[in-house]
Amino acid sequence: MDVEAGSLVFSEAGRDKGGIFLVLDRQGEYCFIANGRGRKAENPKKKKLKHLRSAEETIASLKSKIELGEKPTNTEIRKGIKEFADRIGHEL
Repeated sequence: MDVEAGSLVFSEAGRDKGGIFLVLDRQGEYCFIANGRGRKAENPKKKKLKHLRSAEETIASLKSKIELGEKPTNTEIRKGIKEFADRIGHEL
């Protein structure tokens, strides 16, 4: 699975199953994800790659921000996820 910082993913297991998240960081088989609501950028969820499904979409502005070493704000994360969810018809 090609998941990197700035990618959008769907959670496939756990309490957050079906949710859309932004990958803030990837370390080996783990990703640190946030959605800006229940899971904030300041306290991302550590989740195994096997429990995630790639949405095959990145948010370019947030990806470049992460690559520069900055943390995206929760508002930016929510806005990016909402735009993607509206485009694919996914209920948040």
